[in-house]
Amino acid sequence: MIIEPRMSRGCAAVVQSLRAMLADRAGGALVLAAFLLPAVLGFAGLGVDLTHWYAQRRAMQNMADGAAIAATHAVMSGVDDAVIRAAAVEGASRNGWNVAEGFQLQVFAPPEAGMYPGLNRAAEVRIGRAVPLYFFGALGMEPVEVTARATGAGVDNGPQCVIALDRTADRAVNFTGTSSVTLGCGVASNSSSNQAIYIGGNATLVANPAQAFGDIFVGNNATLVTQSPVQPYSQRVDDPYSGIIMPVSPTTCSETNFWVQTTDNHTSPPLQPGRYCGGLRVSGTADFAPGVYIIADGDFDIGSQAVVTGDEVTFVLTGATPASVGNVVINGGAEITLTPTTTGEMTGILFYQDPDADGGGTNSLGESKFNGNAKVNLTGALYFPERQVEYGGGSSAAGASCIHIVARRVEFTGNANITNDPAVCATFGMKEVNQLRVQIIE
Repeated sequence: MIIEPRMSRGCAAVVQSLRAMLADRAGGALVLAAFLLPAVLGFAGLGVDLTHWYAQRRAMQNMADGAAIAATHAVMSGVDDAVIRAAAVEGASRNGWNVAEGFQLQVFAPPEAGMYPGLNRAAEVRIGRAVPLYFFGALGMEPVEVTARATGAGVDNGPQCVIALDRTADRAVNFTGTSSVTLGCGVASNSSSNQAIYIGGNATLVANPAQAFGDIFVGNNATLVTQSPVQPYSQRVDDPYSGIIMPVSPTTCSETNFWVQTTDNHTSPPLQPGRYCGGLRVSGTADFAPGVYIIADGDFDIGSQAVVTGDEVTFVLTGATPASVGNVVINGGAEITLTPTTTGEMTGILFYQDPDADGGGTNSLGESKFNGNAKVNLTGALYFPERQVEYGGGSSAAGASCIHIVARRVEFTGNANITNDPAVCATFGMKEVNQLRVQIIE
């Protein structure tokens, strides 16, 4: 005998009702919505609260960065802790910090946490506050503590020995062809161009650091070797010689259109400091006695057969008008050994071109050319703030012990090996072109 299970009348009624509801599509959707609605609302609320938390975190990080930069500037100036904190508060306030909104701010100089505890010339800032949650707060959850931290430091960026001052030019520092250039220091460009430093063709540059206000372009077959990270989009470099007072004495001409011809030998006695009007041309042999040589309204031209020597000399190129300021032309084949003045305003400077010189023309930039071979040995700063310097053709291939090139634009067209020995630079009173910058380090 088979016994069939039986439901009570109440249970049968419930089952029948459920079957009817599920059989009805509208009723099924309603049941599904009832089950999913809490999850949907929960995820939506979580998204709202996470977005709010993230926005607060970003805002606090901006506050911390601004505070760390301001506090580090204060540290660099040597003030006490109270002034450092006041600077940090000011820096944070400029980025939205307000103590009335519950923000807390701590300053540590030197830093106490992170990767640089105890670092001099540095400041660590921590900012935080309790951030209320809109959705989960309505469900009784407590506010979440959100924090941000930043450390600023004064960083030596350099030294740089090749600096292009032009603020907009493409290829303000240009390495082209098959040039192979080794610098015992760094290269910098103040140009905003996306080719502020250009290394193209088969050129090779070894420099540390390499930095530009704009971008640094390295072509497919070119090579850039640097020990520190490449630094595009960094701060501009200061002109290290902008404060120099250019000598003007003597104001009367010592010589006019002076030319040391091929058969001439000015070694005993040597040529004397003074004002050489109309330029100075050397095709023969010339020794320059120590001092300042003002070359007015003309070029300083050294021929391919010239033999030129001079210790503790400076050549100043100037003119009655911006257009009449001359350039330097050193031709290949010349034998040259020159060192800079070691006393007075022009200490460490070998060539100084008047900052009032014009650019050299509407469509082209006036240019000084330092071409040569292994017998060209120049020591000192080459300063041409309004015109271009072309350095190449083997000049100083044997190893220039200390050369700084600061010009509106700089182009290397041949091989060069500039060792920039710090001891040699110090001997001649050369400026160490380090740019001390305050920046966020973590």
